[in-house]
Amino acid sequence: MKKAIIGALVGAILVFGWQAIAHVAMHHHDAAYKNIPNEANVLSALTGALKEEGQYLVPGINPNATPEEEERYMKESAGKPWAIITYHPIYDNNMGMAAFRSFVTAFFCVLLFIWIIGKDHGNFSTVLLKSLGIGMFAFMFVWYNQNIWMQTPWDVIKGELIDLLVAWGLCGLWLGWWLNRRKKTNTAYTTNAYTAKVH
Repeated sequence: MKKAIIGALVGAILVFGWQAIAHVAMHHHDAAYKNIPNEANVLSALTGALKEEGQYLVPGINPNATPEEEERYMKESAGKPWAIITYHPIYDNNMGMAAFRSFVTAFFCVLLFIWIIGKDHGNFSTVLLKSLGIGMFAFMFVWYNQNIWMQTPWDVIKGELIDLLVAWGLCGLWLGWWLNRRKKTNTAYTTNAYTAKVH
């Protein structure tokens, strides 16, 4: 258990560390957030129209709409502009708490990965490929699905793909070495002991 905790702790540092570097020093997320003119007017309009925090689909449809109403909505919306808006009435970005929560999340994700691959996790290359697989799985299931259903732009998901592959690649390099380190030591010890016994 101690080995898994240490592995998850260092792995979380690598995953979280890459995320921090990517958003602070790298620029592959820049295109994900486009600027608009007259921001003050747009925010004023949103504040007047939206009364609570949340995510909005515009134009929206009543969740209790009948099949006929859904069909009419689809026809009326075809070929017209639409938007997904995430609205927050107050800007309150607590960087310290956000960083703490993100690191704890990374820690539990790496710990869960170690638990999933189990004791028979395989050699260095196998652990690395499994870790990269986790990154690709997360991208396909979450971000690519967003592209399929909500048409999330490639400018957005491209940065997420880079982050997931790099972060879990670094984690895989670490865990591939760490999880196999004692196994190699024990194998060498057993081989030497057997050789000494024979002689």
